[in-house]
Amino acid sequence: MRASWLTLATLAFVEGCTSLSPLRPGAESVVVKDGYRIAFVEFGEQGSYQDPQQLRSALALIHATERPLIITYVHGWQNNARSHDVDSFETLLARLNRAPAIKGHFNVLGVYMSWRGKMTSVPVLKELSFWNRKATAERLASNYDCYDAIASIEEAARRDHPNEHYTVLLGHSFGGLIVERSVAHAINAEIHGGDPSRSMPADLMIVVNPAADSILARQMIQALYARHQEGKRPLFVSLTSSADWATGKVFPIGTGLAATTKAFNQVTTPGPNESRLSERAFYTSTPGHNEMLINHVTVDLHKAINSPEGHPALETNLEHNHAGNGFALDGANGRLNLWQLKAVGNVDVPYWNIKVDPSIIRDHGDLWNERAEAMMAAIFRMTNPMLNRDLKPRASLHRAADPARLPAATRP
Repeated sequence: MRASWLTLATLAFVEGCTSLSPLRPGAESVVVKDGYRIAFVEFGEQGSYQDPQQLRSALALIHATERPLIITYVHGWQNNARSHDVDSFETLLARLNRAPAIKGHFNVLGVYMSWRGKMTSVPVLKELSFWNRKATAERLASNYDCYDAIASIEEAARRDHPNEHYTVLLGHSFGGLIVERSVAHAINAEIHGGDPSRSMPADLMIVVNPAADSILARQMIQALYARHQEGKRPLFVSLTSSADWATGKVFPIGTGLAATTKAFNQVTTPGPNESRLSERAFYTSTPGHNEMLINHVTVDLHKAINSPEGHPALETNLEHNHAGNGFALDGANGRLNLWQLKAVGNVDVPYWNIKVDPSIIRDHGDLWNERAEAMMAAIFRMTNPMLNRDLKPRASLHRAADPARLPAATRP
């Protein structure tokens, strides 16, 4: 007990000594490079803007960029606005801007939404900061400014570039938690009659290895299922490596301990084969490790092709559709290996909860690699009407819920 109090006291001391000033002040909050532009928006411990001028600068950059492809990224644990994660994000922006499929349609613009995911570099304390940083991410998601920034970016794109923009919202780890929780109420507003041209926070939302419990995922999937949304293009995509030990092993242990002080209702699993069980099963698991919620898996088709243009997989996935929600990955001797995002279970809704093979995403932090980026490029094309003529229809979220699909306990 004494050791745990000492740990908490040390973490509190480290937190108090960490600078609260923006890491990208003034003119440093916007970077213009050859081929792409990036803006930084930073948040403090309570989720407030560290410098409101950063958002104003980002919106001015959107206004000045013709046909913008805006990728807003929320980083995860152990990162901030000066970490190596920034370099990886910038590398992706530069590559996208060079891709033939993007060049003629968009100008790439990144918005790096940053918070103090990294509190210390001291071994042991660094690992023990997990729960402290999780609490900070939850405050960021629940308070006002974070979603205000997300909504302002989308609003600026719609207002300044109607019909000539596309927005992607991307989150990793605790950044995935922030994205999911921030946008959930906007999606709910769309379901209950919001203006579809104004209420959605992005054209596509992707989270990778989200370090969040699966309670919200269950609720969102259930709401979409009740409205007969099968066969639509994805709106929200959650990608989790089956080998992610942080969310697959460590997360259940920590939340299992926390669950001993909480009360849980009996809830219903989404789908026609509904069953009722304690909500604890969703509190102690992340979406990508909850088999009751996984509705897609990556499958190796064991088929190799030549790229029609001789391009790598990422560029090829941006240029071509692959049958059956397929995508290409770089293989041996310049060939491309075909994979598929295969629907599993019986709840195919626009919330795609995908279990990803570890050969694509190796572990919790393995976001920026050729194979993962190529897969996300394919998902981007699947959802983008400016690139994909064979696009599936958009979800009709305003459709009233079918009483027969509501959980048994709530049916009239």
